[in-house]
Amino acid sequence: MTNTPSIARINPPELGTPPGYSQIVEVSAKRIIFIAGQTALDRDGNVAGQGDFAAQAALVEIERSIALAIKLKIWI
Repeated sequence: MTNTPSIARINPPELGTPPGYSQIVEVSAKRIIFIAGQTALDRDGNVAGQGDFAAQAALVEIERSIALAIKLKIWI
């Protein structure tokens, strides 16, 4: 019996829709969640914290947390 993995690519509206990649990818072979593309862009694609590295890093951390919370169904 073969366990064929499925792949789900997800771009939640809270993180916006980036061009060319997905914010979250889940592979069902076991449970592997890939999170990519957290950048200093807001959900509308605008650069957030222009010239402020700390503000941009904070946004990236918030986006990562949102992506994990959505997929793992936890509250942050």
